[in-house]
Amino acid sequence: MKFRLALLAVAAAGLTACTSASIPSNPLEARWNGKSAGVFFAAFGPPVSDRAGAGGTTFYNWRGGFGRGRPCTVELTVSKAYTITAIRAVSDRIDPKGGPTHCEKTLDAD
Repeated sequence: MKFRLALLAVAAAGLTACTSASIPSNPLEARWNGKSAGVFFAAFGPPVSDRAGAGGTTFYNWRGGFGRGRPCTVELTVSKAYTITAIRAVSDRIDPKGGPTHCEKTLDAD
């Protein structure tokens, strides 16, 4: 009986760990997910456009890092609470030496 109870506890803990947090899919998400969109826009400037999504979600397009060549363009998914829930590069430049991308450097994610 104690073995079954212990096994059940381990299984429950394992399932909880799987559902409690999402793993960032890129350095931008690792840096910005969970942060306030206000902090992002205060640091890097306002978005160029936005559109409403389901459940109070808003999608913002931001463009910056206008150094040499093509700028960095990202799409931020922001919750009703104005928290960044996802960020992805729409237009980016890869470092030919394998380092951080232009967007990662521009948005302090490297």
